[in-house]
Amino acid sequence: MLKIRLTKNQSEYDLGQNCLTLEKRSFLQSFGYGEMQSQMGNEPVYMLIENQQNEIVGSMLAILFKARRGRYLFLPYPVVDKKLMEILLPHLKTLAGTLKVDFLRISPLIDDNEENKKWLAEMGFRDAPVHMMHPELLWLLDLNKSEEELLKEMRKNTRYGIKQAEKMQIEVKSGATMELLKQFYEIHEETSRRQHFVPYPWSYLESQLKVFGPKDEVKIYIVEHEGKPIAGAGSMFFGPEGVYHHGASLSEFNKIPSSYLIQWEAIKEAKCRGMPHYNFWGVVDNAPKHPWAGLSFFKKGFGGYGRPILHCQDLPITWKYWFNFVVETIRRIKRGY
Repeated sequence: MLKIRLTKNQSEYDLGQNCLTLEKRSFLQSFGYGEMQSQMGNEPVYMLIENQQNEIVGSMLAILFKARRGRYLFLPYPVVDKKLMEILLPHLKTLAGTLKVDFLRISPLIDDNEENKKWLAEMGFRDAPVHMMHPELLWLLDLNKSEEELLKEMRKNTRYGIKQAEKMQIEVKSGATMELLKQFYEIHEETSRRQHFVPYPWSYLESQLKVFGPKDEVKIYIVEHEGKPIAGAGSMFFGPEGVYHHGASLSEFNKIPSSYLIQWEAIKEAKCRGMPHYNFWGVVDNAPKHPWAGLSFFKKGFGGYGRPILHCQDLPITWKYWFNFVVETIRRIKRGY
C-alpha cells in the first residue's frame, strides 16, 4: 500500500522524481517550480509517495492558491493512472481538509480519451470551467532524427525562413543572464500591447530565471539586428524535453525571420542534450479566430505531431466550489473561447 508524506526537503523530493521514468517528468512538477510559486506568493505542497517499507517511490507537487472566490489545491501535470489515483485520492482529500480548500484541481499529463475521462468521473472529478490551466494540445517534435531530416520535414516557408535568417547580419545570443531577460521583457511587453494579451509579469520571469538558471535548465534567446534586440524567446530544458515557453518580437522588424532562427537554435540545443523531443507547448486546431491561431501555424511549420491532453479536472470539496464555477464560467464565455 502506498502512502503520502509531506516534505520540504529538496533532496527527498528530487529522489522521488528520479524514481519516475524520464518521459513522465515535467518542469511543472519540479521542486524548482514550487519555489517559483512560493516567490509568487502561492504555497507549494511537496508530497512524497512511499511504499510499505517507507521507501520513496515517487513525488508530486501541488500548489495552494488562495483566491477570494475559493481556496484550491492545484496539481500541474502530474502523471497518474487509475490505480495510482485510487490510492492517492483519500490522502489528497485528507490534505484538502487540513488545508481548508474548497476544491482540488488537476491538469493530468495523460491522454485525452474516454477511458481516462471515465475513471476520473467515477472518482468524482468533473471538467473544470476554465479554458485551461496549462496547454491541452501539445505540439511535439521528435528529435531522434538528423538535422537534415528535421529541416526536410518542416514546412517550406519555415525552412526558408531559417536559411534566410542564417544569411542575414543578425546575431543570436543565449544564456541565463538578467541582462538578456531585461531585453526579452521589453520586447515581450511591446508584443503584448500589439497582440492584446496579458503579459507574464516581470516577477514570474525573474523567478523562473533565478530558480532554473543556475541549473542550466532555462535559456533566454535574443536576436540582435545592428546591435538592437528585435526578437526573443525563453525555453526550458528539463527532463526529456526542451520546451518553448515564451516568445516575442518587434513588429517593425517582421520581415526578418528571427523567430524561426531562435526556435531552430533551441531545437538544436535540446537535440545536443540528448533530449528525445522538443515541446512547442500549446497549439489549437481548426480555430482561425482563436488568439493562438497564428502562433499555432508558426509552431506547426517546424513539423511534429499533436498530443491531446485531458482537460483540467476539478473535485468539489465544499459548496464554495460552485461559486467559483459560476465566476469562471462567466469569464470563459466573455472571453469567447
